[in-house]
Amino acid sequence: MPPITWHPGLHIGIPEIDEQHEKLTGMINELCLAYAEGRDKAVLSEIIIGVADYAGYHFDAEEKRMREAADPEIEAHLAQHRGFLGRSIGFLLSFVDGREELTVEVLDYLTGWWVGHITGTDKNLGRYLAGRGAAS
Repeated sequence: MPPITWHPGLHIGIPEIDEQHEKLTGMINELCLAYAEGRDKAVLSEIIIGVADYAGYHFDAEEKRMREAADPEIEAHLAQHRGFLGRSIGFLLSFVDGREELTVEVLDYLTGWWVGHITGTDKNLGRYLAGRGAAS
């Protein structure tokens, strides 16, 4: 479960979204590091709640940009967001509630999904918004 290394290749060309991606990446890395260090449940739970809240904020911001630009891929993109919130964030919140255990596999899935989403779906969004003159 190595940390996600933020680098320019993860930028999608939309400054607002790139800043949010970098911040959420840092929060995910903080969670992974705290887990690897064996931090207690209270610390992990606080980080998880922050990740969940910020992921919701970020996805809302992306959705607004997609709607404003009439992105034809919006439904598929939003379905990915819902899946992430339901599966990854939902599982993490189940840990906070004491219904699940946090594992390396969960964190590997979380980091893998996040990087894959940025480098795939979000990169496509960046190209679409740039083509519409909506990249700033």
